[in-house]
Amino acid sequence: QSGCFLLANVGDAGTAAALDVAGVDAIATSSSAHAETIGRSDAAGDVSMEEHAEHTAALVAAADVPLNVDAENGYAHEPEAMAAAVERFAATGAAGMGIEDWSGDPERGLYDRALAVARIEAAVEAANALPRPFLITGRTEVLLYGLDGGMDETLARLQAFAEVGAECLYAPGTWDLETIRVVTAEAGGPTNILGPLGSTLTFAEVAAAGARRISLGGSLYSAQVAHGRALIERVRTTGAFSA
Repeated sequence: QSGCFLLANVGDAGTAAALDVAGVDAIATSSSAHAETIGRSDAAGDVSMEEHAEHTAALVAAADVPLNVDAENGYAHEPEAMAAAVERFAATGAAGMGIEDWSGDPERGLYDRALAVARIEAAVEAANALPRPFLITGRTEVLLYGLDGGMDETLARLQAFAEVGAECLYAPGTWDLETIRVVTAEAGGPTNILGPLGSTLTFAEVAAAGARRISLGGSLYSAQVAHGRALIERVRTTGAFSA
């Protein structure tokens, strides 16, 4: 409703519980982190909606903070199929979900704008039919993948998502403050900005640039894996168990 908060994407229930104790505002699934924890590939149809829903339920049970679902393309192409994902993830106790306009199929690529908007509209309608609030985030991958249309197409899609009821808007690929300012000012509603660990930007800078929610994507999981690998390499090369 106001201000800016951190949305920490986690890959497992243990991390979700630890961040809850640490006082994080909210958590989220990460499709890439979840896929990697079970030895699969992200955004390639290797993880089913049911597997992601079971993973989501475990995270919800582990932490007493709101959880958002990184639901990729909603596990379907057509608008009439969006309700299934909304209803399934809402049943886990999640507080909302994001739906992107990348099809997950390299040959098909990005959904055309009209279809992308219709998919978000259908998801919003399904969310509004639930007995409790469930927040839909409309997400476009145009900037992330460097696709035709660039910023103009990104803003057109985000604005259209907002017009059909998306309560949060997201365009990963905003790596500098000027781009963040443009997106947050012109998206048409509250905007999520990806602030991956390792970025030179700070939370305060991104919030001041207009972000209302700052997520971590798969960067927290990647950092955990890299840290674990570095510790083991140290033991093997020096014999030291000190961290």
